[in-house]
Amino acid sequence: MAGFRVIKNIVEAELQKLPVSSQTLSIGDLIERTAGTTTWAACTSSSTYFTPKAICYEAATSAATEVLAYRVTGFETCANDVTTPAAADNGDRMALTNASTVNNSGTDVTGEAVCFVQEGVTSSEIVGRILSGNGVDPDAA
Repeated sequence: MAGFRVIKNIVEAELQKLPVSSQTLSIGDLIERTAGTTTWAACTSSSTYFTPKAICYEAATSAATEVLAYRVTGFETCANDVTTPAAADNGDRMALTNASTVNNSGTDVTGEAVCFVQEGVTSSEIVGRILSGNGVDPDAA
């Protein structure tokens, strides 16, 4: 399965229809809502730890106005397929490559573009937490 998926959550949460605009999304894509916007968009390599995030539970075409998604709290245990899972990276903060992939560079990301903290590995995926915030940049003036 490509993309993100929750494998253990602490609180029960229902799936929600979230507003989107001109987005082609796949099941497992990670989306975010940035400050000043009313719609959700696919996460990118520039996504930050403080934006609210959700995992798509249905695909959406560019004509869709909403998508069924799970809003991430940051306390769920999530998995993501990567080409080089390494236990040596446990504890590392990681950026994204795109909406469905963690950039497992093998180094701890210290900037704002961190969206995942690795806590473990399997043979083909990393396990950890997606960082999801309230949308306020703590460094904003």
